[in-house]
Amino acid sequence: MKKILNLSQKRQKGIFSGGSLWVRLMQGAFLGAFAAGIVMANLMGREAVSNAGILNDYFVEKFQYTDINGENLLFYILGERVPLLLMLCLLAFTSLGVIAGNLLLGWQGFSIGFMLSAAVAKYGIKGILLVLGGLFPQYLFYVPVYILYCWLTIYLRRRLYQDRQQQGADRRYIYMAGLVASAGLVVIFITGIFLESYINPFILKKILNIF
Repeated sequence: MKKILNLSQKRQKGIFSGGSLWVRLMQGAFLGAFAAGIVMANLMGREAVSNAGILNDYFVEKFQYTDINGENLLFYILGERVPLLLMLCLLAFTSLGVIAGNLLLGWQGFSIGFMLSAAVAKYGIKGILLVLGGLFPQYLFYVPVYILYCWLTIYLRRRLYQDRQQQGADRRYIYMAGLVASAGLVVIFITGIFLESYINPFILKKILNIF
């Protein structure tokens, strides 16, 4: 275990020093997609985006007066999101991992930008509260997972594909460290899913009372 920890710290500074190209690309992917989401929502117009997601009037009405079964919601979200996360963790060990990280951040940025813009267009400033309510508290766990996943893809790319002179034993330790990190990300993500299933509906119902 000590050797694994040493490997995880070795050259870590070198990976991110000097403004790593991959780090900048991932930052650009999120911010660019966030801006694209805002532009898309404005191009589509208020009427077109007024029924998107939690902005749908029918959804809002039903959600306010329906008892949410946390257990059913938990298993539904697990089935929808965990397989994708597992696939991303596998891709982290390949040359496609960094691309997957960019796409992940890009989609998150686009979705948040689109929903924020659409919510403001429909409800004004209080629409921001609605969108943030839909993200809380699960995104306190999802966001660190997304960031750490991107860090992991950059780390593994550097150690496995750029440092090709690594000995077989060292590469096994790198894979082991990657698996441990991936397992940790899955646990954190599932914690967020648990909160989304049992806590978020309660918070969202309270926020919807002002609409």
